[in-house]
Amino acid sequence: MFYGLQGATPLRILQGIASGVLDRASFQMGLASAALGAFFHFFISVCAAAIYYLVSLRLSFLTRRVALSGAIFGVLMFLAMHFIVVPLSAIKPAPVKMSSVIGELCSHVFLFGMVIAYAVSRAVKRRYD
Repeated sequence: MFYGLQGATPLRILQGIASGVLDRASFQMGLASAALGAFFHFFISVCAAAIYYLVSLRLSFLTRRVALSGAIFGVLMFLAMHFIVVPLSAIKPAPVKMSSVIGELCSHVFLFGMVIAYAVSRAVKRRYD
């Protein structure tokens, strides 16, 4: 939604994700690169959720304080993506807009970190019920 308001389409966003591996060629490959981008997006999300789950088995705070833990996890994932994953990818650095940083940070906190924290909290509770 955030990028949609700026004129980006879902196809272009997914191709942008795939460009981390395919470079600029991703934008010429149509649905194939969009599908690859969707795969990468969900693969990273599932891996992050699995890591959160495994760590939560040792640190019960993560399942007791869901909102706080999820927010912190979202910030950490935002930082990891921007300072580790993206620099290691084929994506060329672009000037950073403060509005983009705020939008992406909020989406990582509220739509990623907190969602994973809540889902893991429910999964862990079911495991012990």
